Amino acid sequence: MLDWNLYNTTIFIGAIGLLVLVTYHIFIKKTQDKTSRYFFWFLMITAIAILQYISFDIGIAKQYKAVMLFFFPLEFLAPVIFTAFTCSYLQKEQLFKKYKYYLLIPFVAFFLIYTVIKINVFVDYSIFSRETIGNIHMEWNENLALLFTFIVGIWNYNIIKNYEKSLGELSYHAVIRKTKWLKNIYVTLILLSVFWLLTLLYIKTNSNVSGNHNYYPLWIAYLACYYLFYVKSTMHLDKIRQERNEEGKVFHLSGLDTLFEPKVLQVLRQNQSQVIAILSYFATSLFDKNKTKEVLWDILENCVSKLKLEDCVLYLLDEKRKVLIQEAAFGNKKQDAFEIHQPKDIPVGKGIVGSVAKTGNYELIKDTSKDKRYIIDDKARLSELAVPIYIEGTLKGVLDAEHSERNFFTENHLYLFQLIAKLTEKKLIQLQHKKGISITDDNAYYKEICALMEEEKRYRDPEIKLATLSKEINISANYLSQVINALSGHNFSDFVNSYRIKEIKSKLSHPAFVEYPVLSIGLEAGFNSKSAFYNSFKKHTGMSPTAFREKHPYESQFI
Repeated sequence: MLDWNLYNTTIFIGAIGLLVLVTYHIFIKKTQDKTSRYFFWFLMITAIAILQYISFDIGIAKQYKAVMLFFFPLEFLAPVIFTAFTCSYLQKEQLFKKYKYYLLIPFVAFFLIYTVIKINVFVDYSIFSRETIGNIHMEWNENLALLFTFIVGIWNYNIIKNYEKSLGELSYHAVIRKTKWLKNIYVTLILLSVFWLLTLLYIKTNSNVSGNHNYYPLWIAYLACYYLFYVKSTMHLDKIRQERNEEGKVFHLSGLDTLFEPKVLQVLRQNQSQVIAILSYFATSLFDKNKTKEVLWDILENCVSKLKLEDCVLYLLDEKRKVLIQEAAFGNKKQDAFEIHQPKDIPVGKGIVGSVAKTGNYELIKDTSKDKRYIIDDKARLSELAVPIYIEGTLKGVLDAEHSERNFFTENHLYLFQLIAKLTEKKLIQLQHKKGISITDDNAYYKEICALMEEEKRYRDPEIKLATLSKEINISANYLSQVINALSGHNFSDFVNSYRIKEIKSKLSHPAFVEYPVLSIGLEAGFNSKSAFYNSFKKHTGMSPTAFREKHPYESQFI
């Protein structure tokens, strides 16, 4: 006889419903996004795991032994799939690929144990007794599964925190917006694991307690959270996909569409947003550079700071002498502004840099100690990456970087260097033709800085600085200053103060603030002194704050 009751029936139907929803996305809708697929597989596996447990409670597995054939240790697989999802979402797939086989060891081990158990059941427990099987299932399996979940959970937490520390080369707010949703899921799963642990302790410390019904609250809590995950995650991942599809707009807004052809932009749109962010920073940093030397030195400085390199040199080709001249450098080679320490010329065809100039092909050297062409400059290093720089089809130079670690440079470095070389070409061509990049009304960075003011009220911070905000949105401070000047008609200080004055005016004419001292309202809006407040207010309105309050009593609403 099957033992149905309100609780196990609710859990059974709930798990079936979740299974149907995610099956639709995986097999019917055939979701193409890898991150979404990982997440739906995670939900599917956990739903099936709950169904396995509840079938024991109802008696389905006992009455129909054939059902046992479809039982697997999915509680060891679910954390692995969640890790795959985390790495995919944060674009750290290589990390998961590196460790996935180690993560699968517990699942494979218990898969073999389950196989022996299934055989044992069909031979009427002639290998192991029912008591032994129950001990394996309730003691080894459950305890180790809980321990494995905690260990993998800690590892996922470190993946997220390491991503945040590096900022993924994105702006601070972009990173937090991306990881906040993931951390909410992570924290919820950890809390559910704690609930699982408490349930286990309750059962083991109370001799009068037994039976699967003690797990009903736990299973219901898991299902409730998984349904919430399904709804929220589907919406969130759809939004992320839409943002990626519209990411091309950022290129226009950051000036990249004036530097790259449509075909190149299409390739960029399909790649990681980190690449877009880095390249956008380079483009905005070059915005106001109008001399070749300024452009080359700025690119080198950005290469070191944004890509965390040790040494970087840009060579220009002297066609008459057939040598490569060190034109700009960063690292040990930099002496003073636009000055190179002990510059070295390299003949075309000599060394790794010279080979690039001769063949026109890049060189990515994993270990320079094994390459006889390697020429020591300021000191010996073990990795080197060199890419050619062309201007309208003619080789003009080489962008070269070295690092003291073996195998430091990756395909990602190569891809970025090739893009930077292309960016250098386009910028130099603009200088030749005396063209510039215009700032238009739909500038994405201006919209973002306005959003920080309007939505997050960042103007209330009396220590707010242009350099801090430019770093947050990942562009050069000088470019941000020019964007604000061009589109708001104010310098940065007046731009920030305009938001402060707007809030102050609203409060001064609102009945809820009638008893508030004028100075307190000014300081709360972000001014750090009475004189700064009064001078700025008079500059923007033509009158003192007190005169404004007397002239405009209760006319507006607080923003």
